Amino acid sequence: MSQSTVRSAQLSVGTATPALVAWGNSGGSRVYLHQDGQSNHAIYFGGSAVTTSTGFLIHKGEHLDLYLPEGAGLYAIANTAETIYVMQTGGI
Repeated sequence: MSQSTVRSAQLSVGTATPALVAWGNSGGSRVYLHQDGQSNHAIYFGGSAVTTSTGFLIHKGEHLDLYLPEGAGLYAIANTAETIYVMQTGGI
């Protein structure tokens, strides 16, 4: 049986520099993201150069479930400082 980990966190996402949200573990990872719903601000996801113009948008109260390949990074930036809830599962 392969080893697996579960990581959960609340991460602050700012407006100037993309924040690293998750990194694909050995064998890949499943990442679950939730925008806290406490404000009307948007969070944008993508690679290390993500911007509010190029990122995948999540609005207040929305969630996203995705597969992150081994070694791939997922980054986020916001139009106003915001919190994102992250749960990640995958190999170690």
